[in-house]
Amino acid sequence: MPTLSLKEIKDLCYSALREAGASDLQATTAAQELMDAEAEGIRNVGLGYLPHYLNHLRCGKLAGDAIPEIVRQSASAIVVNANFGFCHTAYKHAEEDLIAKTKSEGIGMMAIHNSYSAGVLGWFVRRLAERGLVSLMFANSSKAVAAHGGKVAFFGTNPLAFGSPRKEEGPVVVDMATASTARVNLVQAAREGRQIEPGHAIDPDGNPTTDPAEGLKGAQLPVGGPKGFGLGLIVDLMGGVLTGSNCSYEAPLFANNEGGPPNVGQSIISFNPDYFSSNYIEHLETMFTELTHDNDVRIPGARRHELREKYEQEGIDVPQDLIDRIHALSKGEV
Repeated sequence: MPTLSLKEIKDLCYSALREAGASDLQATTAAQELMDAEAEGIRNVGLGYLPHYLNHLRCGKLAGDAIPEIVRQSASAIVVNANFGFCHTAYKHAEEDLIAKTKSEGIGMMAIHNSYSAGVLGWFVRRLAERGLVSLMFANSSKAVAAHGGKVAFFGTNPLAFGSPRKEEGPVVVDMATASTARVNLVQAAREGRQIEPGHAIDPDGNPTTDPAEGLKGAQLPVGGPKGFGLGLIVDLMGGVLTGSNCSYEAPLFANNEGGPPNVGQSIISFNPDYFSSNYIEHLETMFTELTHDNDVRIPGARRHELREKYEQEGIDVPQDLIDRIHALSKGEV
């Protein structure tokens, strides 16, 4: 199994995206985000997700030549049209404006519409934390998860994230889907012929199932039952309705090449901690000291930082068949 440096992974992603039809603008940011996902040990939305990007560039679900634009703004809010390109590129287009508004006004918000899959939400909130800001992010996705008590897929896996700066350590990053497990886990279990644990899926008739193939035909379940349902609903309202984008049930599926651009959305709310508190970082670190004292507790985001340091030094093992598949898809040979 080849071991690739982070730069080699970024170059692989960039070249494949360009070959599949992405502009330099779109490919540069997407390759950076994919590399960062790999650096933090998140293969399922790193190189493992790149084949979806390549397929969607070729079939038109993702606009490779999109140029994002700010369509509305105020002292503390920005609306960005991704024009059906990568949401990461749309975010970066307005990132400095969001940071400036937040530092000036104490709070800022960015809404992105005509957008695409957000990948790792931690990527966005980590960037803001590294600039000294606290943030929340909501991103809806195409339907895969049943509502609590429902029998059909209605919400996406609908992730949300929180980020915060720290004094010396890497940022706090809480990044979670509102489904009980990532969809890729069902896909992988089905591919390997394994059963899944109870409580993650229902079959097409709405019955509980441990067969991942039946779960993929039916629906996933929200984490924590009604609590996860509530969180998934909030994400769909914040990412879909509020941004003027599709709700999950309206969006063409990410899992195939049919239906055109998904037009999902993302909303990011950022806070300047210095505006609200004179000792935010010090108070946070005092709390974390108490939290971890004589306890085996890991602060959210710590594992990502540890893996990043490790992989920066050692590189990352990437299966040759995945590399071969990426090359083939980029050329339209699969």
